[in-house]
Amino acid sequence: MKTAAALLLSCAVGGALAGCAHPAEGPGATVAAFGSAVTRGDLAAAYGLTSAAFQRRTPFEAFVAGFKAGGGEPEALGRRMVAEAPRIAPRVEVELSLGERVPIVLEDAGWRIDGPVYQAWGQGTPRDALRTFVRALDERRYDIVLRLVPDRYRAGLSADQLRAAWEGDEKKENAALLAQLRAALTAPIVEAGDEAHLPYPPGREVRLVREAGQWKVEDPDQNHAVTGGEH
Repeated sequence: MKTAAALLLSCAVGGALAGCAHPAEGPGATVAAFGSAVTRGDLAAAYGLTSAAFQRRTPFEAFVAGFKAGGGEPEALGRRMVAEAPRIAPRVEVELSLGERVPIVLEDAGWRIDGPVYQAWGQGTPRDALRTFVRALDERRYDIVLRLVPDRYRAGLSADQLRAAWEGDEKKENAALLAQLRAALTAPIVEAGDEAHLPYPPGREVRLVREAGQWKVEDPDQNHAVTGGEH
């Protein structure tokens, strides 16, 4: 006799076994549907794909306000959800390419989003700051990169100067560095007080500092400052 867990998995994956009157779609289908709704701006449809528990915690108005505050960023996240959904295996929590976690629960024979999946340029943890740093550079949001510069380096620094540094003569080297940082987004981070370190190959290390409760990128590698210049 099958256990309840085995039967549930069979219903979710096989979708046509005896006893599964209403087979659940895999979580990838829900992630894709949620992402598609967010991309087209249909937040009511997106909210309808969240769990009952999440809806009790988060009124629809608060859900909408959070997405509206992000400008065009939620749409970009929605597109990533749609693009990456086919690769998602049945599980409780999925992770997108830049480390955003999408919690999923099976509810009434259907998969439902069970938590917020969008955070506007977070800096609350070292990993949030690093993810924001990589995403901001990917999207050429140098105004966001500027927020991640520690105070002692910001005097006289502008978003245009950051753009020139990252897209100037060392653009190729910076692109390689960014690819290495992206690959290291889920690597272990060592945190000690207001400092954090993330070692990554080949023999490099990201150094982060916390200022006024927000984490900032002091140095994305040992010889390459956040501005693209030397210390």
